[in-house]
Amino acid sequence: MKPLKLTMQAFGPYAKTEVIDFGQLENHTMFVISGRTGSGKTTIFDGISFAIYGRASGEGRTGAELRSHFASDDMLTEVMLQFSLKGHTYEIHRSPQQEKKKERGDGYRTVTAKAELYEWTNDGEKKLLAANVRDVDEKIKEIVQLDANQFRQILMIPQGEFRKLLVSDSKDKEQILQRLFHTQFYKKIEEKLKIEANALKQKVQSGAEERTQLLKSIQSPSEEMVQLLEATPLNEAAVLTQLAKDIEDLTAQSKHIQQTLSKQSDLRDEWNKKLDQAERITIQIEKKEQLDKQLQQLHARQEEILHKQEEIIWAEKATKLEQQEKECKALKSELDRLHERIEQTKKELALKQEAYIQAEKVWEAEKSKEDERHQATEEVSKLNAMKEAVYSLDDEQQQLEQWKIQTKQLEDRRLQLSDRLEEIERQMDQVEAELSSVDQWQNQLYQEETKLTKVNSHIQLRHEIATKQTDIALLQQQYREFKEQEEGKSAQLLQARTTLGALESDWNKHQAGILAATLIPGEACSVCGSTDHPHPASEVLEGPAKEDIQLAKAELERLEHEHRQIEKNKMEKQTRLELSMEALEKLEQEAQASGLTNDFTTHELLEQKQASEAIIQEAKERLKLKTKWMETKDTLKQSKRELQQEINELNTKASHAQERFVTKRAEVEHLLKNIPVAIRQKTTFDQALQHAEKWKQQLLDQFDQASRQKQLHEKSVATVAATLQEVEYMHKGKQEQLEKERNVFLELMNQYQFKDYKQYESSKRSEVAVKQIQQEIMTYNEDLRSVSDRRQELIQLLEGVEKPDLERIKEELAAITEQITAEQERWAVTSALIRDCQRIKERAEELNVDLKELEEKYQLIGHLYDMAHGNNVHKLTFERYVLASFLDDILAVANERLVKMTAGRYHLLRKTDRAKGNAQSGLELLVFDQYTGQERHVKTLSGGESFKASLALALGLAEVVQQYAGGVSLETMFIDEGFGTLDQESLDQAIEALMDIQSSGRLVGVISHVPELKERIEARLEVISTQSGSYTEFQFFG
Repeated sequence: MKPLKLTMQAFGPYAKTEVIDFGQLENHTMFVISGRTGSGKTTIFDGISFAIYGRASGEGRTGAELRSHFASDDMLTEVMLQFSLKGHTYEIHRSPQQEKKKERGDGYRTVTAKAELYEWTNDGEKKLLAANVRDVDEKIKEIVQLDANQFRQILMIPQGEFRKLLVSDSKDKEQILQRLFHTQFYKKIEEKLKIEANALKQKVQSGAEERTQLLKSIQSPSEEMVQLLEATPLNEAAVLTQLAKDIEDLTAQSKHIQQTLSKQSDLRDEWNKKLDQAERITIQIEKKEQLDKQLQQLHARQEEILHKQEEIIWAEKATKLEQQEKECKALKSELDRLHERIEQTKKELALKQEAYIQAEKVWEAEKSKEDERHQATEEVSKLNAMKEAVYSLDDEQQQLEQWKIQTKQLEDRRLQLSDRLEEIERQMDQVEAELSSVDQWQNQLYQEETKLTKVNSHIQLRHEIATKQTDIALLQQQYREFKEQEEGKSAQLLQARTTLGALESDWNKHQAGILAATLIPGEACSVCGSTDHPHPASEVLEGPAKEDIQLAKAELERLEHEHRQIEKNKMEKQTRLELSMEALEKLEQEAQASGLTNDFTTHELLEQKQASEAIIQEAKERLKLKTKWMETKDTLKQSKRELQQEINELNTKASHAQERFVTKRAEVEHLLKNIPVAIRQKTTFDQALQHAEKWKQQLLDQFDQASRQKQLHEKSVATVAATLQEVEYMHKGKQEQLEKERNVFLELMNQYQFKDYKQYESSKRSEVAVKQIQQEIMTYNEDLRSVSDRRQELIQLLEGVEKPDLERIKEELAAITEQITAEQERWAVTSALIRDCQRIKERAEELNVDLKELEEKYQLIGHLYDMAHGNNVHKLTFERYVLASFLDDILAVANERLVKMTAGRYHLLRKTDRAKGNAQSGLELLVFDQYTGQERHVKTLSGGESFKASLALALGLAEVVQQYAGGVSLETMFIDEGFGTLDQESLDQAIEALMDIQSSGRLVGVISHVPELKERIEARLEVISTQSGSYTEFQFFG
């Protein structure tokens, strides 16, 4: 990669647009960058690095912090770089996220980061390769084939990075080489091997323990198995062999029990049939007895049913009369209602007649006011004739007052603007004074920002270390808790195993006692088949329930599962704890390398940060004020011009207003002569007119109201009188109809043979009551028929049958059932033992296969982890071994240049001796001194010697990285490092080394203040700083 043109806008100390055209160097392949401290020399490197990677050349500076404080608010920070690579020319544009002043209104808006990448074609056209930050970053990585860390270490070496690789210890050098050669992959392999080895070890231990506990849970009744299980250590192979034999014996015993159960079941089925037949006959006898009682009860109710039938006949007659009775009652109710209405209508007619008399009196009184109504009409007409004159006077007076007010306002405004003009002139003098005091803040801002960047880095490191320490403390606490839980759970496991063993022992003794009770001298044992029983077990009266043993087994399995889970969690916390402690060690080393010590507390660092931020904030505000004061100055000038113009216009308007005021006053005086004083005001005139019109209208309304009321009451009297006559006629008709219907009702009573109204009233029944009585009679008849028929059927069925003895049959059946239950329990016990033994045998064989496979795998993975972790002869981890190989290649190339620069005296070596204790080693450097013939540490070199060694190492690193990167083109090198520690001879040797680089066509740029170096190199890029920002120019000598 070779830069062609760098353009920076509002970047660092470059306030405006700064263009550095490297094409001006022409045939010069080495140049010096010089200028005052803080002028922006390193910013040139930052610009190149930011354009390519979006990051500055050194640590602690981000894209957003590189914005120029000299620049105006409306100018965006941007960087453009043209560079050539492998015969192609590229152009990249990049800008960071930043705040830009809004085009309208106050405040700022956030502009997001942008990036664009182009390629110049042979036809001179730009071809877009990527148009956003992410795509540009990926494309740059593909084109350049170096990441930012590699770029800084081999193409652009910033301040502080030059000597770091030489003197750093093994751990620091490991971090540097990791970033350059991306060897974190090897570290991840080591960590993955560790996790897998620990997991395999845990699985092997858990599997072996599960197998042991599984075998100890065997409940076989054989004496041989009991002896094997009590032996220490447990002979697992012998246990499995005996277990297979016990399963065969138990299976034979189970078959014998099943044959006995089959015979007993057949006998129980015969007795069940006898019991079913006896129960059926017994039920039939009991049913006949119940029917006899029911028939007797039904015969006793015959008289009651006859009475109910007669009750229904009289109820039906009463129902036929009931409708006629309802008709009479309805007519009587209607007659009473009409009588009440006649009385109410008579009262209403009397009230209406009285109201008519009063309305007639009011009408006569209003009719007598005819003269008063005529006078009110004439007064309204007179006032309406004067209305136009009064309204005109009021408008003219208002216009007169408005011209008077306007004249006064114009004069007041003219005086106000004159005062404002004097104030603006005073403010303009003040702005000029402020503008002269702003420039001195720029240098102080740059110094404080540099200081703040370093403090922020230290605070962040402190925070990360504290966070990691907290994490470690938490992991340690969790590890201790899991360890305590594991110990507690182990104790619970031991107790559970003891409890289960005791229960199973008691169970076996109880079962042995039960079996011993069934032994008969001379007959074969159902377990072992022997006919000789010399020592039968004594009977145990009570043994543990099978459910208790199952619960104990379930509890043991639960505890074993929880124990394995706790142990797994403990191993996980232990692994995370080890990784966290390694990360903490790296952070502490990084803090030490950055100069962060315990001399300053975090509180003191925060105070330094706050102090710097306060100064920076004040400086930024001051710098922002410069643009503000310039804008204010322009604003004040414009305001002064506008005020002067407004004062001139006000003078013209005031003269015109005075003339209109005099004319309008004469017109008002003429109108006042023709209008009475009392009604000259529009409001008083309107009140007088309104009062006259109201009085006139009131007199007319009163007369109309009286006339309407008289007519209304006269009509109301006539209406009520007609209604009364109609209601009296209706009352007479209803009276005649009621008499007629009553005579019909009496005739019907005689027809249906009712003695009197009382008998009729007592015979009435509701429809529901009649239906209930009818249903009762029907139910009685049906029950009588049903009971008689069923009783006759049972008499015929039971003829010649005797009642069976149910109790004796049930006793026989219970005895045989008890025998079957006993045999079933024996069979269930035996089957459960077979299933448990078979399950244990199958699971143990599965565990044997799994454990063999796990142990073989653990031997391989564990050995690989030991080797990768450094548990080898050389105490080297896998990753460090790879890095040592890279470092040897770098030293081979570096020594070729170091020998020339030191006249053959020094030769760099990698220290291969193991460090004392657990200290990491393998990457530290020694120097072999030809003068003494001995090796010594590179830290013992003088400043000049150290610089030459560092330069040789950097050049060697550049070549090796290019080789391993594959296809990387290293056509440029920038060095931001002082040469002031070198004597004249050493300086010449260093320059010759650089000349060797540039002689191969590589462009070399050096930042230096050393006069001898400036004299030896003909091309110079001078950075000139001013109060308004910096700028650059190429200078050539010789």
